[in-house]
Amino acid sequence: MSITNTLREQIAQRLYQDLGALSEAAAKQLSSTLGVPVDDGPPFDPIDHLQQHLLALSNAVLMNSPALFEAYALQQSQQIGSESALEQLGALRQALLLRMSVGEYVVTGSIISSGINALAAPVPASAIPAAEAASPEAERFAALFTEYLELLLASDRTAAQRLLLAEAEAGTDVRDLYLHVLQPAQREVGNRWHNGEISVAEEHYCTAATAGVMAQLQPYFQRTPRNGRRLLAACVAGDLHTIGLQMVADFLEYEGWDVSYLGASTPLDSIRRMIADHGVELLLTAASMPHHVPLLRELVAALRRDPATKHVRVVVGGRPFVYDADLWERTGADAWAASADEAVVVVRDLFSDPK
Repeated sequence: MSITNTLREQIAQRLYQDLGALSEAAAKQLSSTLGVPVDDGPPFDPIDHLQQHLLALSNAVLMNSPALFEAYALQQSQQIGSESALEQLGALRQALLLRMSVGEYVVTGSIISSGINALAAPVPASAIPAAEAASPEAERFAALFTEYLELLLASDRTAAQRLLLAEAEAGTDVRDLYLHVLQPAQREVGNRWHNGEISVAEEHYCTAATAGVMAQLQPYFQRTPRNGRRLLAACVAGDLHTIGLQMVADFLEYEGWDVSYLGASTPLDSIRRMIADHGVELLLTAASMPHHVPLLRELVAALRRDPATKHVRVVVGGRPFVYDADLWERTGADAWAASADEAVVVVRDLFSDPK
């Protein structure tokens, strides 16, 4: 059965509009003990969780990406337990079956089933990739990375920042500090938050500390000759996670680009106007969570419709694009990159023709 983009948009809109009714219908099928605290933790509201599941499902439908929902389901299992996540998704699937047309359920049911299957199927040992050998550069910075991360988790941001500033003053290439200390530290902090090992407050503290040290290191990126090109870096509305985007912008500034950095949660029209008014040739943007991906697609579509901005090249990044290898193409972007150094290579290729 061929599913059109229009039908996907209609289904996603219905899921959003019927959020309350569908979550309440699903909640009636859950066991009475679902809201009881687990391992002495606080009780959770099943209705709230069911609504979050439906929003994630809506985004996966809109972007035609079962992989996005699978990743969301696995994340939920880490936070509320696999058994609870399976029961909630099963209840939602039943509620959708009873309340949607056959055509609608074909789309939503297949995606929610992919999430259930991801939770229910044990991962065979043969499917787990072997750990990659650390590069010589990573080994060189391993001790510094460990010390920096320990200082962050100990809430000693001053010492953490001094540690890296001393390295920069001693002549260490700041790009190495980004790639082998700051970037892996942020990934580890994010993984610990996703796994429930640290709180939201702790994650915010670590991220703010890293943003602080990046601001202090940023002048080192401005010392290279300019190449006459300008880029704009901005996150879509509602996306407050800017560390990865800032890293890419800094690396390209080192490459000679003039950077206009707008940062978090930037309205679409503000991005469009600045591209049109300031001769921007490259837009860097990112989606830190699955629900930001449709907004990113909307941004790219708006740029392509406007004669004043349709020329701009768009490079995207963020965790959702790791889950689904083809997702970046469905946003309309020109390319995607998984890291700051990879983004440099991607952008070089995009602008390989002489100016």
